[in-house]
Amino acid sequence: MKYLFLFFSISFYGQVLHHQMISSQGTTSKTSNGTLVRQTIGQLSRSGNYDSDEMTVGQGFQQSIWQKYIAANKAQGLSNILTYPNPFVDIVNFRFPETVVEVVSIYVFDINGRIVFQKDEEMDGPLLTIDLAFLPRSNYLVRLKSKKFNYYTQILKNL
Repeated sequence: MKYLFLFFSISFYGQVLHHQMISSQGTTSKTSNGTLVRQTIGQLSRSGNYDSDEMTVGQGFQQSIWQKYIAANKAQGLSNILTYPNPFVDIVNFRFPETVVEVVSIYVFDINGRIVFQKDEEMDGPLLTIDLAFLPRSNYLVRLKSKKFNYYTQILKNL
């Protein structure tokens, strides 16, 4: 009895994703009624925003309302405030282009929007220094508020 063994070897190539999230920014478009729609490709959930003067509704992992607040700095002429070092370890400084002589309220928010630090500081110069050594490593939104301005910036705490 004779046996004939034939071996077939066929290679199949395809796209394989392995425990990773791939994402790239999609497009932004405006509908006829003025609704702004931002699309992000590759997220694990749908994403989109609704933005008006009264409210902002955001959905998805990469959408952040912080950028709206930070963009407001330019409209108020506050884009020239220097934040350093950023990322920081213990202390972060805010250098104003002019001397500030008034009480400045400092608010630091975590990524969930909770206030993790709040203090009123009497300023008499161009430099404001705050010690945030107690905070864990993360991204934070800082709001500096006085009678004359409302300034927002994002800071990163390193270890």
